[in-house]
Amino acid sequence: MLTLPGNCEFLSDAWIEEARRFLERAVQQRKDDLDGQPFSLSEGFTDAPPHLQLPGNLAAWTARYDGDAMTVSHGFDAGADVVVEGDYQAGLTGGQFIGMLAPGAAKAVRRELAALYGKDAVRMRGRVENRAAGEILALLHDHLGRRTVENPDLLHRAARQGLTGHIREMEEQGYTVIERAISPEFADEVREATLRALLPHQTSGMNWMLYHGREFEQLIQNPKLMTLIDASLGRGAVIASFSSIKKGPGVGTIPLHTDYAHVPEPFPEFSLTGVGVWALEDWTVAAGPTWIIPGSHKMRRNPRKGEAHNGGVPIEMPKGSVVYFHHGVWHWQGDRTAPGDRVTLHAHFNRGILRSLEPKKTDVQMLHRNGPRLGEMLGEDDWFDKMSAQGRDYDRFGYMNRLHAFTQTQKQAILAAAD
Repeated sequence: MLTLPGNCEFLSDAWIEEARRFLERAVQQRKDDLDGQPFSLSEGFTDAPPHLQLPGNLAAWTARYDGDAMTVSHGFDAGADVVVEGDYQAGLTGGQFIGMLAPGAAKAVRRELAALYGKDAVRMRGRVENRAAGEILALLHDHLGRRTVENPDLLHRAARQGLTGHIREMEEQGYTVIERAISPEFADEVREATLRALLPHQTSGMNWMLYHGREFEQLIQNPKLMTLIDASLGRGAVIASFSSIKKGPGVGTIPLHTDYAHVPEPFPEFSLTGVGVWALEDWTVAAGPTWIIPGSHKMRRNPRKGEAHNGGVPIEMPKGSVVYFHHGVWHWQGDRTAPGDRVTLHAHFNRGILRSLEPKKTDVQMLHRNGPRLGEMLGEDDWFDKMSAQGRDYDRFGYMNRLHAFTQTQKQAILAAAD
C-alpha cells in the first residue's frame, strides 16, 4: 500500500480495520440512543485495482450491529439493511466526500458521481430506521474520507474513468478536454460562488480562489482532472495558483503565450506546469474561449513577438467541462462576441519540485473537511519545507518516490497501448 501513516486505500485491510475501530467506539458512545436496535451495512465494489490483490478484484465489507456489539468483516452481504454496490473507482470518489450530515450533501454526492461515472456507477438501497445509527454511518463516512487516498494505479484509474485516450491526446497535442466533468448544477453553483467572491467592482478576476468557499475546494479536487495532472506532472503536484477570470464582450486581452515564465529554452522534455480551465457556460467561438495551437509544446520554446497564430483552434465544450493543457503549449484568450460575462476558473499546478505563485496557506479546518488529496496539492505530503532539528523527512521522501515510480510505470503502459 502506498500511503503515509494514518491514511489508507479504499477498502484495503487498513481501511476496514479503521472502520471497525470507529464503529466499535461509536456504538458504545451512542448505546442509549441505539436502544438495542440492530442495523447493518454492506458495500461491494467491482474492478478494484490489481495491486490490492483482492479475490476477483471485488472490494467488499460488512458491518453489523446486533443490538449489543458491532462486528466488521470482509465480504459482501446482500441482505444488509443498507447495501451499496458499484464500480470501485466511483465508490472511491464517493468515499472521499466529507460532510454527509450537511443538508443536501448526499443528493449532491449522487449527482456528481453520476456526472463523473454514469448514473448507475454507484447504487444504494435500503435504510436504517434508527436516527443514531444513521448518524453513526454518516460520521463513519466522513471519518474514513479524511483518510482515504486516491487509487495510486494510474493505468487502472484512467481506464475506469475513461481517460486513457485523453492522456495520449494530451501527450501528443499538449491539451485535452474532459466534457461534463461536473454536473450543470454544480457549474452554476461554482459560477455563482465566483461572482459572489469577485464583487461587482472587480471586473477582471481574483487569485487564491481556494479560500473563497467549499465549491472551490471541491472543484480543484475533481478526480478526472487529478488523473490528467498525475499523468503530466506526477504525484505531489502543487497548486501554483487558483484564479478566476470574468470577461465581457470585446477583444481578448491575453495574447499568445505559454505558461513557462522564466524557463530557459529549449524547454525540458518533461512537463513543468499544467492548467485546467473550467467552462461555467457553454464554450462556443462567440463565448470567447481559450485558443490553443495543438502540438506547439513540441517546439519547446515561447512564441516570438509578432509570431502568427497559425493552426490555432478554439476550445469548444459544454458547460461543466474542463480543458487541460500543459508542457508550454501555446494559447491565448479569444474574442467574445456573445453578451454577458464569461466566468472561468483556472487551476494551475506545478510539478512538486517547483515553487508556487500563491503562497500556501495551511488551514487545518480546510484539511479536516477534505480528503488527503487536498493536502497533497498544498504540499503536505512531500518533504519540502519539512526540515526539523532531527533532519529531513525521509518518510515523506520515500513515500513520494514510490508514488512517482508507480505513476510513471503505469503512464508508460498507457502510452505503449496506443502503439
